Amino acid sequence: MDLNVSGLASGFDWKSMVDQLTNVERAPQRRMRTEQASVRAKNAAFTSLKTELTSLKTVSEKLKDTSFFDTRKVTSSETHASATADSGTSSGEYNFEIFQLATSAKQLGASDVGAAVSTSSAMSSGGFSIAVTGGTVTVQGKQVTVSTDDSLTTTLAAIKTAVGGSFDYSVSGDKVTLTDSSEIVLGSATDTSNFLQALRLNANGTTSISSSGKLGGIDISVTPANANFTDGTGAASGSFKINGTTISWDSSATITDILDKINSSEASVYANYDPVNDRFLLTNKTTGDVGITLEDVTGDFLAKSRLLTANSGALSRGKNLLYKVNDAGPLESKSNTIDSNSSGIQGLAVTATKGNGASKISSVDTSGETVTTESSHGYSTGEAVTVYSPGTIPGGLSTDTTYYVRVLSSSSYTLHTTKANAESGTNAVDLTSTQTGDVYMMSSSPKIATVSVQADTDTIKNKIAGFISQINKVQSLIKTQTASSTDADGKVTLGVLAGESLVSMTISGDIRTKAIESVDGLSGTITRLESIGYTSSGYSNELSLSDSNTLETALSENLGQVKSLFTTTTDGLANSMYTYLDALLGDDGSLETTQKNLTSQISSIDQQIADHERRVQMNRDTLIRSFVNMEQAQSKINNDMSFLMSRFK
Repeated sequence: MDLNVSGLASGFDWKSMVDQLTNVERAPQRRMRTEQASVRAKNAAFTSLKTELTSLKTVSEKLKDTSFFDTRKVTSSETHASATADSGTSSGEYNFEIFQLATSAKQLGASDVGAAVSTSSAMSSGGFSIAVTGGTVTVQGKQVTVSTDDSLTTTLAAIKTAVGGSFDYSVSGDKVTLTDSSEIVLGSATDTSNFLQALRLNANGTTSISSSGKLGGIDISVTPANANFTDGTGAASGSFKINGTTISWDSSATITDILDKINSSEASVYANYDPVNDRFLLTNKTTGDVGITLEDVTGDFLAKSRLLTANSGALSRGKNLLYKVNDAGPLESKSNTIDSNSSGIQGLAVTATKGNGASKISSVDTSGETVTTESSHGYSTGEAVTVYSPGTIPGGLSTDTTYYVRVLSSSSYTLHTTKANAESGTNAVDLTSTQTGDVYMMSSSPKIATVSVQADTDTIKNKIAGFISQINKVQSLIKTQTASSTDADGKVTLGVLAGESLVSMTISGDIRTKAIESVDGLSGTITRLESIGYTSSGYSNELSLSDSNTLETALSENLGQVKSLFTTTTDGLANSMYTYLDALLGDDGSLETTQKNLTSQISSIDQQIADHERRVQMNRDTLIRSFVNMEQAQSKINNDMSFLMSRFK
């Protein structure tokens, strides 16, 4: 018989009584939990206050930074010129005239770097610049199967046989020519081989078609030793330098691998192979008229790729940006972003995306008074131009004179001192000698943009408003947390932090004082928040903008005084507020100390509850053992009575 079952022998439900006694004994725990809940609520309220104070500290830190008040707002009149300005950049308008954009320099490898195809070898290894794929191809309506194991000669002969008649072919100068007595028709929608594309053959509506380019080239998917270089087999491994950066390759590296190594290196160039012109190219990743240095260290990759000058490689110079600013110049910039290194304007950076009007002179004909440009000049007859040169200008010209163009062709013109002479073609300027170095003619129609740099008063105004708003949020939160209310029955409800003098008096009062007090040491008219339009009603600790015109005037006319109001060392509003909050919120600050004490109280109450619960459980266990003993005794008595009763029947 399980005598732990309440009343099994005695008929007395002692377990319910034990539960009730235990519940009564736990009454102190309930009081402790109520107290703990109050402490937790208070700690949570302090955490909320701490969050808002931290936000106020953050905005104060921004406003105490003197460079913040030197923030600049930059606008550009045109989309082809964007600009940024550092703090402190001189305010004003800057008129930019962009004549030429900067471009990147290129090292152009000599063409025909790949050897001619082998007409007798299997096409898979014949040196085609476009690798031939097997399949079917159609010529003059006859379909022929192409196998890359066959030679070019074998395949062309098979096509000739299939077409028949007067159809024929020839191979010369690394090109194929097809002829017939009727118009040649190439390909069909069901062809599966690229044979015709590899031969660079395209229908032209005539009876004779020739390859549009040489067939041979470099297979960049193989190693340099197997790449079909015109100048012989490339080295199996080696290294070279580009712009001082060493690139190494081993016997397993393909040309693609080598190009990828160049592109991902610190050489600051892009490397690629141009299959159309059969040459390698290196392009500077940066713009401007700067060179590209090359050196084979071991092996001969640069030599075999014909990039070196000694192997007919050539540098195509990059262009510098040509511009004027506020009529000064022309000036040059290696980058399309004009900065102080070029313009001398500290803190201002202008990025141009369009330019117009600069033409570089390639030669001067002193007998015909004709100027020839490197590329299309884009001028029209009668257009005004001036001359600019970092070198020596042609004899007969002056940098201080405006000339007028008479266009002879897209790349040539004569110069005249009047528009009328230019239009009539009379009295051309007498050019007495050629130029030395780079010489540019600059037209009167560059791409123009006006960049305006001003104090960013909107950002400053918004940050000040944020400062005031955060002060008000802190004060409003403190008011809510410390207030008391009385209901209709006269019951008073206290705020969670009511009675906390640290909050209601110290923090609230200190913040109010630091916000509205005058700043010592200021000599101007702006010495307190009221001077820029912010006031307190006198009935609350919150502030409001009572006069927006005063604020606008202060920011537009006395920004320096506004800056001093917030940033003056020690006493500036933002400096003073930040210092106070930094101490208050620090590890040794009163707010942190208070929260540590509250957290300790919560932990202490947890321990008290646990200790009390152990005593309650001990008492409960004692009661249960006593009642179980009672049940055992009662059970014995019941058994004895049953025995006696059975004897007297």
